[in-house]
Amino acid sequence: MRRLPLGIDNFRELIEDEYYFVDKTYFIKDLLDTRAKVTLLTRPRRFGKTLTLSMLKEFFDVNSADSRLFDELSISRSGKKYMGRQGKYPVIFISLKDITRGDYQAALRSVCDKISDLYFEYSFLSDSVALAEREKMYFKSICDIDKEEMYGLEKWGKSLKCLTMYLYKHYGIKPIVLIDEYDAPIQAAWEDGYYDAMMMFMRQFYSEVLKTNEALEFAVLTGVLRVAKESIFSGLNNLRVCTVLSEAYSDVFGFTHEEVAKLADALGRHDKLAEIQEWYDGYNFGGQEIYNPWSVIQYFQENCRPAAYWVNTSANGIIRKMMQRVGRKVEGELNQLMQGNVVSKNVHESIIYEAIGSNADDFYTLLLTTGYLKAVSIEPDSFGEKVALKIPNKEIYNLFRVEIVRYMTGYRGVSDVMEIRHCFLWQEGMPDK
Repeated sequence: MRRLPLGIDNFRELIEDEYYFVDKTYFIKDLLDTRAKVTLLTRPRRFGKTLTLSMLKEFFDVNSADSRLFDELSISRSGKKYMGRQGKYPVIFISLKDITRGDYQAALRSVCDKISDLYFEYSFLSDSVALAEREKMYFKSICDIDKEEMYGLEKWGKSLKCLTMYLYKHYGIKPIVLIDEYDAPIQAAWEDGYYDAMMMFMRQFYSEVLKTNEALEFAVLTGVLRVAKESIFSGLNNLRVCTVLSEAYSDVFGFTHEEVAKLADALGRHDKLAEIQEWYDGYNFGGQEIYNPWSVIQYFQENCRPAAYWVNTSANGIIRKMMQRVGRKVEGELNQLMQGNVVSKNVHESIIYEAIGSNADDFYTLLLTTGYLKAVSIEPDSFGEKVALKIPNKEIYNLFRVEIVRYMTGYRGVSDVMEIRHCFLWQEGMPDK
């Protein structure tokens, strides 16, 4: 019997060790058909972003190609036009999650360590006849990271671009770049008070590799928030952004109803579909109904015990600071949401960190993009788009109540907060979605 892939974000491990797998390999075909030079995909935490990039790496990478991994998966039935691209490219895959927190030097050192580890994966390049001696010297200096060295823009800002150039020279084929959690260092910097310094580094780091890089085939980035283009991708004209409101790739992250039903049937728990839907369905990505994959798997793993398994810790710091700034302005609206009603707001998906807290719309934008709210409908207006927002399901209702009321204690008395909690009590189950 296949095992449930709880916490497995390595595609090869998932397939070779015969875990249950919801086939999303059609994304490879869609990406090849419609890709831009750079594609940015934003989704809440634990919706399968890392696994998706791992899948892309295993498919395209010249050093790890194994057609058997994709046997009987949807991409294998797409024809030679697509399967002929398998194993044809050098692939650079770096994840920027779990960056050391605290101060700029510690965080930058953490990023540099990840880059050094990445270079070490391609240590054969230090002996490649395709590289000049000065390039080999630079390559070795990145691999042999000096613990006492100070890190900055001059050496490390161009490191990812240099790696694409070296791989292009060695193979004669332009590499693919995959960056997971691209916004994690920026969010950590904003929360911990060294935003300007980290933005200066990350702006060059991304601009070097993504903008006018003749050694790049294409790049795919994932993250939770869409950092404003003017803040980090200035001048990048070939960027395609697909957010929770975009129709493109709307069913790639998370499970559809059909996929959940198939998994429930395989586990002999079709009788639990109504409960799963009440607790973990309700997301709306570009018009596509989506279930939280992490929570669905946890639910089955825990013998179908419903609980709030998903905790979006990656966004809590920002939400806490936002509550401190706009709390009193949104009390009534939060109460409406907790009663199952809709709140309409102008959502601006591009996050400008310097402006966070200047208005309540930023707060609701964060709640939407981080997974606490869903978009019910979108209507254009003179200020952009008016989005009707609602709590998606029973799991998020419980998390929402705990997190939001906890943040309220920062500016309200305990008695007032208890009164608010009383208004939020569950009466007759989660209101209809």
